[in-house]
Amino acid sequence: MLLLLLVLAILFGGALQRVAGMGFGLVAGPFIVLLLGAREGVLFVNAVGAVMALVVLWRMLSGVDWRRYAWLVAASVSTSVPAAFLMRDASPATLEIVVGLVVVVAMTLALVTNRLRGARRPFPEHARWPLLVTGVASGFGSVAAGIGGPPLAVYSVLDRWDPRAFAATAQPFFMTNAVAAVVAKVTVADVVLPPLAWWAWLVVGAALFGGVWWASCWPAGSRRAPPGGYWWRSPTWAAWRP
Repeated sequence: MLLLLLVLAILFGGALQRVAGMGFGLVAGPFIVLLLGAREGVLFVNAVGAVMALVVLWRMLSGVDWRRYAWLVAASVSTSVPAAFLMRDASPATLEIVVGLVVVVAMTLALVTNRLRGARRPFPEHARWPLLVTGVASGFGSVAAGIGGPPLAVYSVLDRWDPRAFAATAQPFFMTNAVAAVVAKVTVADVVLPPLAWWAWLVVGAALFGGVWWASCWPAGSRRAPPGGYWWRSPTWAAWRP
């Protein structure tokens, strides 16, 4: 039953990642944490999320904005180790509270960000400090809860970033961000992946690719946004709307 629930979470989260460029951590992450616990669950989300972003990236590689990627990654990676130190001695109950708070903040941002969109950017077009702030927030969210997408979505809406360039650039950023979180928690906080059997990892891998494939089979109209009432309010969907 545990593996079945993991597969369902990965399938749905992977489909959203393929469609909108983000969503795996925010959708699948909380359920995986409930199933595996705060420490191992978040590390599992980081590891699977890194591979998920790599799988999605190959279809979008030509659209990546590498300048923005570099600034985002510089900030997020530098945040990973300090965040892992903060999480190292926290109790499981504290970590669960942190995950819950990150989810609440992420959902709140998703609901209100589009209302902040104005006729002009709130910062210069090529300003670097918003990228650094976004990277720091994403890096902490990834280490603490496996959720690094909402700060990037907020930036994309406020900056009026082209949605296709945003979705493409998000993939290498999520991948690097997640790998940095895994390395920091394994080396600094002594966190390990859940002890699944080898065949269970094969099933997880199949679910990962299956979610991406499933989304590619959706009708063209439905692929413009993930299904469900919440997602049309999210910053990602707001960025995709005409």
